[in-house]
Amino acid sequence: MNQGILKKQNILPLLLILLLSFASIFLLFNREEQPIQDEATAYQQIFIDEIASEAKLLQKQTHLFASITIAQAILESDWGRSDLAVEAKNLFGIKGAFNEQSSIMPTDEFIDGERITIDDSFKKYETVQESMVDHMEFLKGGTYDGIKTSKNYREAAVALQNGGYATDPDYAEKLIQLIEEFKLNKYDK
Repeated sequence: MNQGILKKQNILPLLLILLLSFASIFLLFNREEQPIQDEATAYQQIFIDEIASEAKLLQKQTHLFASITIAQAILESDWGRSDLAVEAKNLFGIKGAFNEQSSIMPTDEFIDGERITIDDSFKKYETVQESMVDHMEFLKGGTYDGIKTSKNYREAAVALQNGGYATDPDYAEKLIQLIEEFKLNKYDK
């Protein structure tokens, strides 16, 4: 009889553990999903706020729509989170050296319609503002003349792509989508 009581005493804790495990699994799989979008929107808006005033100032000086500058920074730097943006404060993926400073990073390029990854040298800046100002200087090159005459962000995005800014064949459309999704054209005024 003592063995029967001992077996029952050993089984009860095991049953309790099993019951709690099933309840935890049930709650885990049946809980309501919390939208990740709330968190994403917060960091996205913080990034936009950090660069919008500089983009608007540069628009007055260069005619490049602030919305284009912001969209390029978003696309090229993954909202300021890419290794290049973090390590080199380079928001625009501009290759070369700045004040003799550069960072070697992998980059995806489209060559003959095929996407490949290569290592390349990218400009390294002390501040994000330096990156933004140098971006404007970079765009003063002759292949980007269409930007100066563009009447809206759509034309400017196409002018950037036609000028050879990126090898991605969908570059202009990606910029336009970002501008429209996040209503970045409000910074053009």
